[in-house]
Amino acid sequence: MRILLITLFLASFAFSAVNAPAGSVRPANANDFFRHPQNAKNYSESWDYVFVLDNGAKAYVTYTWMNSSNEIGTQLSVWNFMNKSTSIGRKYPKERFKEDKNTNLINIKDEYKMERLPGVNHRVLFTADKNGKYFLDLKFTSAQAAQIPGDGVFDVDGQKYGLYVHIPYGRVEGRIGINGDTIAVKGYGYMDHSWTTDEATNLMARSFVLNTTSLDRKASKVAGRVNVTSKGEPFGYVIPVVEGQLAELAMPTQILEKGSNYNPKKFPSNVEIKWNKEEISPLSFTASYQEKYAVLANLGVPKIAISMSGGEIFHLRGRSKTEPWGRVDWVISGK
Repeated sequence: MRILLITLFLASFAFSAVNAPAGSVRPANANDFFRHPQNAKNYSESWDYVFVLDNGAKAYVTYTWMNSSNEIGTQLSVWNFMNKSTSIGRKYPKERFKEDKNTNLINIKDEYKMERLPGVNHRVLFTADKNGKYFLDLKFTSAQAAQIPGDGVFDVDGQKYGLYVHIPYGRVEGRIGINGDTIAVKGYGYMDHSWTTDEATNLMARSFVLNTTSLDRKASKVAGRVNVTSKGEPFGYVIPVVEGQLAELAMPTQILEKGSNYNPKKFPSNVEIKWNKEEISPLSFTASYQEKYAVLANLGVPKIAISMSGGEIFHLRGRSKTEPWGRVDWVISGK
């Protein structure tokens, strides 16, 4: 019995359900930007943008390839735009998704585009006419270079999860329009890109997108994506800037809520994320959200289908003041 208990104890610590990507930290390349096709039935791939604008508004754009439904999803959500908040989601046959690797263009139906490789002059276009007219055309005028951990692929309980933080920090400018209100805007932009071989909610109970927005060149900043499995294991990475100096990416080792290990079965109220590098300060913030966004309903998924899939997926979006990371805008996702 004693030998059996020791064996079970050692086995519980002998391996983790999550294995980090293989290889050294490297710059991004064109292959990272384009789709990573997988034969898995539940494979999906998403390109996500967060824009925090100087006029107080925020905008979120997501383009998603969905193997399970053979569709492409496009979503735009705008918060506090001219004192209004609105969103639009559309779905199209995946044949509408086109990649041109000669011109570095991803094009969906000529109405949604990601143009040029992520970096300076990278452009995202969103146009839709459904229950109103929606328009977003933003270009990055500056961009911090990406850092990719090896091949970018995490192993999560035998499934694959690829993550590429293409633009952790950048300035953007362009135009946003809702119905007849179209105005020039400037602000900050963040972009990442991920893919999975299983439903994302099967691999992670919660996902945190973090980005600091500051013009102070000497300020400390943090940006990236941190996920948590249903067992409470964190994975993903952030790209820190410490007192104005770019640091190598850091990976999460522990997530706490009010001093105890975070239980990912619920959305947190207070968060502390610790990293694998002692010189990188933990990130602590109060998760009081400004907006609660329903992902599947916005895509037009019927209520019965949402129920059969295990429930709605929500994005809780907010802003917190932190030390030493300054003003952090965040999105916490999950069911």
